[in-house]
Amino acid sequence: MIKSCFILERGSTEKKVFPFYQRLIIGRQSTNDIVIADRMVSKRHAVVGRVKGKMMVKDLGSRNGTFVNGEKVEKAILFSGDRLKIGNAVLRFFNEEERGRGNSDGSSPTFRGVQKLGEYLIEAGIIDQSTLLKILGEEEKSQTIDQMLVDTGILDDVNIAKALAKQINVPLVRLKNVEIPQEATSLIPVKMAKTHLVIPIKVSEGTLLVAMDNPLDSDAIQALRLMTRMKIEVAVAPREEILEAFMRVYPAAFLDQVLEGAPDDDEVTIDL
Repeated sequence: MIKSCFILERGSTEKKVFPFYQRLIIGRQSTNDIVIADRMVSKRHAVVGRVKGKMMVKDLGSRNGTFVNGEKVEKAILFSGDRLKIGNAVLRFFNEEERGRGNSDGSSPTFRGVQKLGEYLIEAGIIDQSTLLKILGEEEKSQTIDQMLVDTGILDDVNIAKALAKQINVPLVRLKNVEIPQEATSLIPVKMAKTHLVIPIKVSEGTLLVAMDNPLDSDAIQALRLMTRMKIEVAVAPREEILEAFMRVYPAAFLDQVLEGAPDDDEVTIDL
């Protein structure tokens, strides 16, 4: 699930959600991470980043100012639910990490995080109540909020990967035309590759380059180090391209699942 994001509540005819990882620059210029086409917005208006574990917003000397919950600020800590106003645009901040200390109703932090993000999306007019209830349902294949947003075009797999690569300064790899050598795939068992959604790409001088949709998963990276006894370098790739590459480099795993009737979250259709 998306851990932190900005939800565009007002200032555009398009419904948008912007995942936040480490650093975002907001402004009118097309090279910014969040582009707001508004003459009241400066070319580079404000920056949001993590500072000692806190989410901070800083105005970059804009002409018309940056506002948090209606108050003009030069620098401020952002908390989940805060509204950031830049020009005529209003961005609602969501941070699931603030809800990770347990809940009095006995629900899991992840469930509560999904529920709260859903509430924010409803307020912004991006989803409706029935959609949220379906996502929160107990069906085995209930759609995640992330996937629902991708399916509706509000989020894009490729743009998510590009934003993540830019924000945390790791390479972006497009896997569709990448030839993956057996030397690399033999180093990571199929179960580990699928569990962590990782594709080994290249081996070079004791280093294994892998593509992940979540390069911030330090537990997965440590597990790969222990398994391969190699230095691990990480690149980010779009989730759908990782799943497609997985079918190419581990085809027997998918065939076994179909023949044995094993459940699979990422459905694959084959002709027998």
